[in-house]
Amino acid sequence: MIWMFAVIPGIVVGYAFFLRPVLKALPALRAFYADADGFWQKVWVLCGKSAVIAWAYVLQAIGNALQWIDPIATALGDPDLRQTITDTLQANPKVLGYVLMGISAITLAARLRSFAKGAA
Repeated sequence: MIWMFAVIPGIVVGYAFFLRPVLKALPALRAFYADADGFWQKVWVLCGKSAVIAWAYVLQAIGNALQWIDPIATALGDPDLRQTITDTLQANPKVLGYVLMGISAITLAARLRSFAKGAA
C-alpha cells in the first residue's frame, strides 16, 4: 500500500511532462486536445458532451465501489465496515451496487440508442 504513494506521483509527473506533450503533438489527437485541454474539459469530451453519459459513469463508479466494500474493509482493518454500511442503508450494499450498475447500463444504452438514431 505504501508503494502507491511513491508510484502514483511518478506516473502523474511522467504523464504531464513526457507522455502528454507527445500525445498532444500527434495529428490524430490534435482535435481532441483542442476541445479538451484541461481535466474537466477532457471528462466532458469523453462523456460525449452528454450529461446522461456522465451520470451513467457516476452511477457505474458508485456501483463498483459498493462491490469492493469487503476488500476495502480488510485493507482498513475494520471488519465491521460492511455491517455499519448495511445498517445505515438498511439493505445489502452488494445488491445496491448491482442495482446502480443496472441503472447505469440502462441509462447508457438509452443514450447510445439516441446517438444511433441521430446518426442514421
